[in-house]
Amino acid sequence: MRSIASLSTLIAVALLLSAVPWPFSTSPEETVYATSAEASVTDSVGNIVVELRDAEAYRNVIDFAASRGIEVPFCSEETGILTLRSAGLDRASLEAISEMPGVTSISPERKVRALFTPNDQYLSSLWGLDTVNAYEAWDIAQGTHDVIVGVLDTGIDWNHPDLSGNIWSDPSGYHGYNFIDYNRIPMDDNVNSYDENGEWIPNTYTYHGTHVAGVIGATINNNLGVAGIAQARLMAVKVMNDSGEGTDATVAAGIRWAVDNGAVVVTMSLGVDGMSTTLENAVDYASSRGVVTVAATGNSGSSYVSYPAAYPSVIAVGAIDSTDRRASFSNFGTGLDVMAPGVQIYSTQGGGGYQYLSGTSTAAPYVAGVAAIMLSVNPALSPVEVGNVINSTARDISRTGYDTSTGWGIVDAFRAVEQIASPTVTVTERPEYATPNGTYSITWMVSGGDPGVIQTTYLMWGTSATSLTQRSQEFNGTTWETFTVSNLPSLPGNGTIYLKAYANVDGTMYESALVTIPVHEPTPDGFFAQFLRDVHNFIFNDLGLTNFLLLMAVLIAIPAIVIVARPKRRRTVVSAPRPQLQHFEAATPVQYLPPPPPPPPRYETYVDLVGHEVMPSVVRVIEGTKVVWVNRTWAPPPGIAIKSGRVDEAGEHPDGMFQSGLLIAPGDYWSATFHRVGEYSYYLTGIWKMAKIVVEPYRAAAPSAS
Repeated sequence: MRSIASLSTLIAVALLLSAVPWPFSTSPEETVYATSAEASVTDSVGNIVVELRDAEAYRNVIDFAASRGIEVPFCSEETGILTLRSAGLDRASLEAISEMPGVTSISPERKVRALFTPNDQYLSSLWGLDTVNAYEAWDIAQGTHDVIVGVLDTGIDWNHPDLSGNIWSDPSGYHGYNFIDYNRIPMDDNVNSYDENGEWIPNTYTYHGTHVAGVIGATINNNLGVAGIAQARLMAVKVMNDSGEGTDATVAAGIRWAVDNGAVVVTMSLGVDGMSTTLENAVDYASSRGVVTVAATGNSGSSYVSYPAAYPSVIAVGAIDSTDRRASFSNFGTGLDVMAPGVQIYSTQGGGGYQYLSGTSTAAPYVAGVAAIMLSVNPALSPVEVGNVINSTARDISRTGYDTSTGWGIVDAFRAVEQIASPTVTVTERPEYATPNGTYSITWMVSGGDPGVIQTTYLMWGTSATSLTQRSQEFNGTTWETFTVSNLPSLPGNGTIYLKAYANVDGTMYESALVTIPVHEPTPDGFFAQFLRDVHNFIFNDLGLTNFLLLMAVLIAIPAIVIVARPKRRRTVVSAPRPQLQHFEAATPVQYLPPPPPPPPRYETYVDLVGHEVMPSVVRVIEGTKVVWVNRTWAPPPGIAIKSGRVDEAGEHPDGMFQSGLLIAPGDYWSATFHRVGEYSYYLTGIWKMAKIVVEPYRAAAPSAS
């Protein structure tokens, strides 16, 4: 940290020296004027820029730097401008240079980036890019093919000319996996649908997965179509079929496959009916392996977040319209993280076309794209760090701070990327423990800096957090880069090693979080040994030994108190009566009761939601029938819900008898079983279509005469 303070002092001196007239200035022509370039300027990177009046002054400064061992990263004798590495520039040297004849200015070096505007054909239709400040983020970074985004959906049309340049391929040339047909061809081929009469017709579908993929990673600046948020690689993982139907098993398998095959971001524009242990385990699997997961909150306009978005480790994304208001269909509530554009979003369509779609399905990929840019700039970020930065940098559109209506606000790509663009030092690989008198290896990454020059990076370690006395050899390079030190010495006995990685990047020192490595003998393997380790960890780490002893004392004391406090019963002696002859009487005959009649059979009927219609609008069933509503279309509407009651010109009048969950995509369904005779009116939210279920009594067939 001492170098940071020294650097601040040097820069302050430089600014002071450059702000006052030079003692050797004899004419107005020698006055220093500030000019502005057509570029955006960020914080100083630590070097010093020197402007010189003539060739003699230039040579004097170059010779002086060489004699003092000061590095000159940039020099131009023709223009009289050079830079000096501040890491080797002490205060005396800086003052000496400032006093040299012909030195006209000294100032801190600033980074410059080009102001980027792509030339994609339909850029004016992409209102969401402005809303999330994508253009400003692109001035920092646009993403890289080192980042792989797993798109869990209906597949991707990887032949689309606006996607083909960013499609992921494995060494065999496959672009993902198809968990519907169990093959390596995850093409978005759901080209079929239903017409308004419920008739199946081909070649009418809207290619949901291809649309999502375009929002994330349509090729930018190719004078064609649309521009995706991140220029990452798109991995097609097909978990839904021709009608947009899947299960928690296909989604969970898709998550695990994407993680195992290199995805660092997984996006899910889908919803699952309720909690699923299998899906939750898959989400935890991704998080534990450093993969960011993003999901849509749902499209029923309800105050709950659907799964998998509702899981804590998943970034839950709601939808806004072009006026920065939450879309009427967007789910909200506890667990909502951020909002993103989701109404009339223009993106890629299967077969090489483009189309508008709405829904939280189109909002989630915006956030996935932002996460992909962040990881391209700083790949050492953990899923928790990515989520925290996205939330903390979001643009508030409701009450200050977090609220369940709009979460933390609208995702802001520029602020999120800017916050993590500075250099970061992260220990990426370390042993679970080290053995006494053994050795171990540590790997760390220096990332960020756009890129940054690593003057030096090294490890320091010791036996306490405040005493890191041992130091490894030094390395250098350019961010981002990974370094490894092997055969580090352990301790002679049981204990703990405390360790940090340091890096001087562009003249500023950065350090990692403190890492601890326990030192002990190898522990036995096996289920029982693992059980003992888990118990030990629970007692000594999670619960604490004192709390454990108190808990055991209470558990032992409770039954003891119960036994002591129980009233004692007096022992009673019963004398045995003398045996007597018994007189038996005829028993009253018991009337035979036949078994109850069998329950009525279970029946099932279906109602199709086609376009804006309910087909049929009146369904007659007998009591005990299960009615299944099946959503047969995409948008519009992007999602609907079923509510018991009626609607009229005055608005909704729900009666609370029943209400569906999420109907977000084609193939989603909801069901209810009607056990009581009567008429049940209901309506569809969003399109306000009325329909009715008529339940008639069940009458068992009369027994045939024998």
